[in-house]
Amino acid sequence: MPMYKLPAFLPADFNVQPKNIVYKLASYHGESGEQQSSASSVSLETDPVKVLEQKQLELIERLKKQADSLGKLLASAKPTTAAPQKGAAKESTPQPAQEAPKKDKDAKKEARKAAKNEAKNKVASGDAPAPKKTATSAGSSWTIEDDRKTWETGLSLTANIPSTLVNYPQEPLGQITLTVTKSDLVWVQSLALVGQKRSVSFTGNVTNKVGKDAKTTVNVKTGEEVSLTINKVTIRSRATVWKSLGLALGLFARTSQQVLSSAHQALWLNKSNQVLLKTADLSLLEREASQFLARFDSLSSQWDITLADIIFRSLIKATNTLPNNVEIWAKKIDQLLA
Repeated sequence: MPMYKLPAFLPADFNVQPKNIVYKLASYHGESGEQQSSASSVSLETDPVKVLEQKQLELIERLKKQADSLGKLLASAKPTTAAPQKGAAKESTPQPAQEAPKKDKDAKKEARKAAKNEAKNKVASGDAPAPKKTATSAGSSWTIEDDRKTWETGLSLTANIPSTLVNYPQEPLGQITLTVTKSDLVWVQSLALVGQKRSVSFTGNVTNKVGKDAKTTVNVKTGEEVSLTINKVTIRSRATVWKSLGLALGLFARTSQQVLSSAHQALWLNKSNQVLLKTADLSLLEREASQFLARFDSLSSQWDITLADIIFRSLIKATNTLPNNVEIWAKKIDQLLA
């Protein structure tokens, strides 16, 4: 005999009843027959394919019953008059004059045929324009239109359109003062290259070759924080500074027609600002940009290079290896600024 005896934690005849939280869960403490029946019922309830097949079979059975009942009903209905001719409607009471409606129908058919022939002759001779064929099918009222078309060429495919700098209307700002940190000089140099093509002069720490006939003159200085002074008004938000310079360079627009492009640019300018503030990882943004550029030609969701593209490109110049989409996009920008 054993020295110690451990009693069972639960009696042998104890039946566990789990709570029905989401669906009924079969108890594995029951008999084998109950287990199989419950398991089969659960599998039938949870398998969507079997549920669909069962519903289809039930629908077929109901349709068969309905067809049988309809056939019996038609067979039980006895005709009150003689069998009508083809094309004539069944009537419960005989009509004295049945030839008059037939003559009217024949006359209408002949009139329709004559009208169709006349219309075809007019189209063939060029007197009337041919009706336009709609893109919708006869059994569907839905139309699919592609609204991703360029506002210049009206094309929906932009793969073969050469990349260009976007040319929004420039806003002359006169004499302005730009104060930046040393880490901001990379994007200032890129904007200076655009300013050389758009008659916007950069002087000070960053210069370009623009004469006295410049629309806007930007005096660049270095300091502890980024700011832009326009007519004694100082802007201290880096993203707003970028947008103001973009207005002067024609790279950013605030019109209602370009609201989608401006929204995408604002998103990427904010991410670029986080990189300069060292609150975002540049490598993660490169991967995100690669996914975005797989669908669009630029970061503004358009086909032309905009302010957000130039700013973000200047931040990743030190990166040697780039994703494929980002590398192709970066080479386009470098060719435009060369």
